[in-house]
Amino acid sequence: MKIQRALPGLGRRERTAACLVALSYLDGLGPATLRRCHVEHGAEETWFDILAGRPDRVVPIVDLAARGRPDLPSALVTQARRRDPVGDLGRQAGPRRQVLVHGDRGYPERLLADQAAPAVIFAEGDLGAVEGPSVAVVGTRNATLAGRAVAEAMGEDLAQVGVSVVSGLALGIDGAAHRGALRAGGAPPVGVIASGLDVVYPRRHAHLHREISTLGLLLSETPAGERPNAWRFPARNRIIASLSDAVVVVESRVVGGSLHTVEEALVRGVQVLAVPGHPSSPAAAGTNALIYDGAGLARDSADVLLAIGASPGSSGSSGATSTDVTPTLDRAQSGVLAAIGPSPSSLAEVVAATGRTVEEVSHALAGLLAAGHLVESDGWYEAVGGLPR
Repeated sequence: MKIQRALPGLGRRERTAACLVALSYLDGLGPATLRRCHVEHGAEETWFDILAGRPDRVVPIVDLAARGRPDLPSALVTQARRRDPVGDLGRQAGPRRQVLVHGDRGYPERLLADQAAPAVIFAEGDLGAVEGPSVAVVGTRNATLAGRAVAEAMGEDLAQVGVSVVSGLALGIDGAAHRGALRAGGAPPVGVIASGLDVVYPRRHAHLHREISTLGLLLSETPAGERPNAWRFPARNRIIASLSDAVVVVESRVVGGSLHTVEEALVRGVQVLAVPGHPSSPAAAGTNALIYDGAGLARDSADVLLAIGASPGSSGSSGATSTDVTPTLDRAQSGVLAAIGPSPSSLAEVVAATGRTVEEVSHALAGLLAAGHLVESDGWYEAVGGLPR
């Protein structure tokens, strides 16, 4: 079969984008392998090698086949010959929609350095939503009324003071947090979804999907027209964690998708907080376990703001809340301050609570003391005056 190794009418960047989009439609080629193909072999070279029936030239595909997928290379060739990269790129078009290739201008800066960043990500809405302070608010789909109320209030409070709420647009806690953020009319919310941007899932969130795409930002690594396969839900959790200054779990059972988001956050050094629940409530079993294991306590949005080292702006004469949020602390200092809270703590207690070394905690304590966020007496440290400014 003769292969035309060209995509007429497209510049270099568009050719790369078109090939990545077409590759993202191929079953069996997941985000990690797609990223390796882009970085190690080149998107265009990967596409045309597959199209020419030579996937054996693409090392990431060879590696994947060697891990129990011997039929994958031939399956990719068959699929690729049914696709049109230029047409696939055109399918992604729409008002306020963009195709963002890793390394190109416009790609979310927070994702750039992530070891598992998507090779290509699809965006609809305001990309400025991921440039300021942001907190992921996540939890179970089978949330209690109380849990949904807490998530909605937290989403509203955070958005009012300029913190973007990041979540997965799922039923339960995710949707409640986004509804609160939208009601606040402050920082734009960010929804990271597992389907194509044009596929509403779950259907019950059609209105929420539309509002976030209009007033905030939708992100997905799934191309247009594709429904969410089961594996895409845990895969998108790494994006949620990477975009966030902290992950707050409002309700979770012992096993759940939100706990996978916690794992992704911990790998990236992102703070994890949890809302406590009644000891006998199955919906709180996961969050209570997180707190027991050392996660930060999130009683309300003030605890969350304290954890990320941000302070709410003062209300203006109109009664509206300012959206000025000033990050003042580095990650180590924020974690130390959150661990101390309102009660006096010793150096040993802070080391145990944060999991950091004595040297790291001592350095953070010195900075917090110098900035006036802490006072020290006989080896005991205590927070001063609530939130840092």
